[in-house]
Amino acid sequence: MDRVPILRMGKTLLVTIQVDMQDQTAMALQNDLAERIAQTGASGVMIDISALEIVDSFVGRMLASISGIARILSA
Repeated sequence: MDRVPILRMGKTLLVTIQVDMQDQTAMALQNDLAERIAQTGASGVMIDISALEIVDSFVGRMLASISGIARILSA
């Protein structure tokens, strides 16, 4: 399974999705990003999905869920 890199730029986390988003990859990203927000105290998250060919309904729901989690963690 490919991992999506999460980079820190100041108080913002940058996620650039450069692999095909399989269901397991999307779930791992959700968990990894929540952990990184909690560890770093990031105040913002930017997710670049421009390299994705298709965003299916599951990946769309996972991105919405990631957004909600980030908001709850004050990012």
